[in-house]
Amino acid sequence: MALRRMPVRRLSGAVAGTALLMGGLVALTAPAAQAGTVTPTVHCVLPAGQGEATGPQSMSVTLTPADAAPGTQVHAVVTLGTGPANSTVSLNDVPTTPSIDLAMSGGATGTVTITGPQTLIDTVSGQPVQIPTYEGNFIVPNNAQGLVSFTPTRTVTYTTVFGSNYTTPCNVVSGSGSIGTVNVQGPGSEQPTLSSPTGTARPGYELAFSGSGFPASGAATPELCATGGGACVFGAFTTNGLAISAQGVLTGNAKLATSGIPDGAYEVRVTSGTKVAASPLTIQAFVQSGPRVAATNPTSGPIGTVVTISGSNWTANRAMNVDAALADGTVAGFPVSFTSSPDGNFSMQYTIPDLAGITQLRVREGTSSVNRMFLPFTVTVVQPSVLANPQVSHRNGTVSLSGANWPAGSTPTAALCDTAGNNCNAASLTNSTLAVAANGTLSGSVKVGGTVAFGNYTVKVTSGGLSATTALKVQKNWISLSPSTGPIGTKTWITGKDNANYAWIKLYGVNAAGQKTGDYNYAAADGAGNWITWMYLNDPTTVAIVAEETFNSSVKASAPFTYTP
Repeated sequence: MALRRMPVRRLSGAVAGTALLMGGLVALTAPAAQAGTVTPTVHCVLPAGQGEATGPQSMSVTLTPADAAPGTQVHAVVTLGTGPANSTVSLNDVPTTPSIDLAMSGGATGTVTITGPQTLIDTVSGQPVQIPTYEGNFIVPNNAQGLVSFTPTRTVTYTTVFGSNYTTPCNVVSGSGSIGTVNVQGPGSEQPTLSSPTGTARPGYELAFSGSGFPASGAATPELCATGGGACVFGAFTTNGLAISAQGVLTGNAKLATSGIPDGAYEVRVTSGTKVAASPLTIQAFVQSGPRVAATNPTSGPIGTVVTISGSNWTANRAMNVDAALADGTVAGFPVSFTSSPDGNFSMQYTIPDLAGITQLRVREGTSSVNRMFLPFTVTVVQPSVLANPQVSHRNGTVSLSGANWPAGSTPTAALCDTAGNNCNAASLTNSTLAVAANGTLSGSVKVGGTVAFGNYTVKVTSGGLSATTALKVQKNWISLSPSTGPIGTKTWITGKDNANYAWIKLYGVNAAGQKTGDYNYAAADGAGNWITWMYLNDPTTVAIVAEETFNSSVKASAPFTYTP
């Protein structure tokens, strides 16, 4: 709804303080001649701890039409006189929404609420607040019949000051009376039905509603009111996802506000056009009992670990945050914000930042230095890994190296060491293409030197201050595949070097576990120990070919093969 700007006097002084709009009201336009007027004594409770005020206030309401059918709409024009409360500060352009509750008697019972449009108001310190005469509508109960009299029971002013919402109720304590009547005659129109969740709801809950008999494809507006209607809570629903189908069926959800709703028994009223349906709803805010609870899962891990932090018995609907902290409680400066549930619970995820000295995670409500917890967390160092392929090579052979958990962006080097990882010689491995990716993955290859002695070794990779080793055997005999990749059914030529003179050679495939597969063949070496043959690879589990001397099974060589689509 667009805001109306009242032609009231503009204040020239600077805005000062944070006091809120009071309940006293002065009308700017004269009431209609036919309006009923009463001047009851009202008691106003001012917001933000500003106190209370009691005194007379005139109330004039004009109702049209004078005759109405049950379940139809009545229009009201409301003019309020000066109330007992004065503003304590001068403010400009305060968004203000007024309302009045009228109790019905005679041909109907219950309460109706008339709410005016939101208007920008200026306030003057020490003076009553001025708002315009306002207009609104209500629906006559469907079971009303005969002359219905309307009596003011309270006024409510809703204001927004510096981004916060406030309510000022002024309840009639004595001296009220009827301000007018409406003659209700005729049969009542059929009203829709509404179903709301059973049990107790909490502020902040998202509630599912259903119903039928509403105007086809109409707009549905939910309200939270006192049982029997009236005393509706302004802004009780912060989201409205209700929809009415072409058949008049209501479905959807509406979310309760997280604050401003007192505990109690209410009814949810859904209005569409001149149709309204109500359903009972009990609201009770979550109340903490006992200490706050929070836990992490896992409780340790390396930098980059995603930790799930869950908690219960915290303040409901509260802005919260998590940050990593050092042993002395100093936070890392990597906060993640979230909001607790209407039941005071939460579950969120936090990624351990790359910062030395982290020993705990701080969970807290807002900026509180009291409502918080420090949860221990141990940052571990994950050792990097390296794997050689093949693990048996030869002089001038190319060996691929792969691994994980290496420092991102670091520059790796490789050296050939003894089986204990000592006596390393970087010159024994040449033509390095090793690199570490941003995710810590190691990849690349090295070439075995042409004068390296045959025997068992380890390849030691060092990068970013970390190191890891993997076994490598350098032997005289070796094989190569051409091609070394292809689909199932590939014919690959296998060349063998430096076996025993005239040795018989047994060839077979192996899987990732080193077990023999269904691929096999044979070959015979010449007088120099060299040989060549071919082989069809049909077993999809084959990852390498092994060439083994038939009469000396300890003499083996292997070469990898990769299947491609």
